[in-house]
Amino acid sequence: MESPSLDGFRCLNLACPAYSQLGLGNIRLRKWYDTRSGRRRLLRCATCGREFSELKGTALWNTRLPHERAADIMEHVTRGNSFKETAELTHTHRTTVSRLVCIAGEHAQRVHDHHAQDLRVTSLQADERHGFVGRKDQPCWEATVIDPRSKFLVQNAHGARTTDLAVRLLFETRSRLHDPHGVVLFTDGWLPYDSLFPQVFGRPYQPKRQGSRGRLPRLQHRIPRTSGHVRIIKTYHGKRVTDIRIERAAGSQRRIDQELEALGYTTPNTSAVERHNGTARRMNPHQVRKSLAFARLPHVRQTVSDLVNAVYNYCRVHRSLRVKLDEPVGRRQYAQRTPAMAIGIADAVWSVLRLLRTVVLPTPCRS
Repeated sequence: MESPSLDGFRCLNLACPAYSQLGLGNIRLRKWYDTRSGRRRLLRCATCGREFSELKGTALWNTRLPHERAADIMEHVTRGNSFKETAELTHTHRTTVSRLVCIAGEHAQRVHDHHAQDLRVTSLQADERHGFVGRKDQPCWEATVIDPRSKFLVQNAHGARTTDLAVRLLFETRSRLHDPHGVVLFTDGWLPYDSLFPQVFGRPYQPKRQGSRGRLPRLQHRIPRTSGHVRIIKTYHGKRVTDIRIERAAGSQRRIDQELEALGYTTPNTSAVERHNGTARRMNPHQVRKSLAFARLPHVRQTVSDLVNAVYNYCRVHRSLRVKLDEPVGRRQYAQRTPAMAIGIADAVWSVLRLLRTVVLPTPCRS
């Protein structure tokens, strides 16, 4: 595989004046060195003199397997194959597969944290999926928030189906948005969404107190006219849905109707996130239905989910996101796009190897 140009590297030394800056010409080739997975370049920063490998900051750092083989392992796992099946298909030990997947999952989460910022979205859909960790009597829910227009998975959270799960999900989602006060949220009938929406997507204000003494009243939140919350409440009889009730929980009806028209919906729904639930169960070996391959440890459950979500966002094309070409290229009339391309944070379809080789800069420690 051809080595990338040195122009795409930056200094990873936090104390360097040229830290994280591209195009300065300060990265030089120090030497080539041999590893079990092939020849690698040792780079040197001309500004601070620090030396580092070209794989520093990637998921392939200190990986002894060939990089193409490591990418094949991630491909098999994100196609719904268990660790044991992946080990047999790639002729790798099962513990090696588990270790590499955990490393890749942590790296995928850092890549997502770096790129999924300042997102310009106007609507979101939230839902939860049921799963297990360790044993069948230890449920582990995965809550997800998706942009229905670009099908981009904005945020996910794991844990028991309690208010804490909704708090982590919604507040972390809010931190990724460019304008959190201009979003219409579509959810199911889970009550924490209803109680948390004003705190997350509302504007805080301090009410005036009665008189001149005593403590100030508790902080309140106003719902702006540019946002709204719609609950789709389903009534079940056994495992079948017998009734669906739509409730405007917050915001103006005019803003909600405007967003429904932009999405092409006739009635409020959570179809995008529910379709993603089915896709995620096919991609994640720990969520395949009628399977005993659930994760034994919460950390493994989290990292595999992070890897699957990153591959879904950056590496898998979505048929509904394709756009027609101005001029056909041979028999090709459409350009395929991933959710990351549709939302505007990627310019091409990533390969799994590119995801693993993406450099994530270290973050400074808090003082």
